[in-house]
Amino acid sequence: MSDSMLLPASPDEDLSALAPAALVQRLIRDEDHAPLAVIEACAARGEAMVEALRRAVDEGHAWAEDALPGDWWLMLHAALILGRIPSASAGLDLVRLLRRMAIEEDDNLQDWLAGDWPALFENKPRPAFDAARELAEDRTLDWYIRCQAADVVVDGALREGTDALEQALDWVAGRASEESEDWDMRVSAASTLLDFPRERHRALLNSIADEEMRLVAKDAPFNIPRFTSEEVEAALAKGRDEPGWRRRGEPWRFYTPEAIAARQARWAKEDAEEQDNETLDDIPLPYVRETPKVGRNDPCPCGSGKKYKKCCLLAENQP
Repeated sequence: MSDSMLLPASPDEDLSALAPAALVQRLIRDEDHAPLAVIEACAARGEAMVEALRRAVDEGHAWAEDALPGDWWLMLHAALILGRIPSASAGLDLVRLLRRMAIEEDDNLQDWLAGDWPALFENKPRPAFDAARELAEDRTLDWYIRCQAADVVVDGALREGTDALEQALDWVAGRASEESEDWDMRVSAASTLLDFPRERHRALLNSIADEEMRLVAKDAPFNIPRFTSEEVEAALAKGRDEPGWRRRGEPWRFYTPEAIAARQARWAKEDAEEQDNETLDDIPLPYVRETPKVGRNDPCPCGSGKKYKKCCLLAENQP
């Protein structure tokens, strides 16, 4: 990475003359240190930028064997730019990107955007939420992408009003109660219901908690339950709607100078540590782990119902 690529856009740089294709190339060049001014310039192009980003997603350079780092970062930028464009087409293309991420099994991109999808759909009209619901019901896709889409549906209903929210929660309960559904999807759906505790869902939540305890007991002590009946009772007693994604903050903090600087410092530190580790490869070092290691695909110890890589590991890696 050249020094010139590390320089953010100047506050007085004129981006208004750049066409969408040129802005896309700028994003590829800037990788993870693209400044907010460039993102805003992209969003200002409206439907022309939606079309440019759709082509980039469909071409799939990010997932090619010879992909450049900038090609991959472009997909993250695409999500955040589409999130600033208040149109049905932008919302439908966000769903398109969600689906492509699942097909390509891009865990890294899923990690970076986890929890941000409701905010990205905040300004979108109904067709985008209908498409998100259709994706959430598509069992050919990975359960985690489907859960992200389900969060979008519930958050959209929350903004629409009481009746819409209650209908959406019963739809989520249907995902949790369907015995032929993927178990991880059922647990995640139940975890969403814990954020919106309703007395009518008590029996369902307790049954999911009991089954989770039974399954975890088979692998003890290497697994822990993702939620328990005690948590169900505590949530119902509290009786407050507290969606986890509302606590995450807005996604575009990614482009603040502080976040950019923190990432660059982290990359440099990791590179230095990797070089140091290479010099120790031939030296046997004794190591005893006091507790079982939590794998990236294991349930998160915090009890969220998500995989570790989708929850606390992601938080630990954020600047």
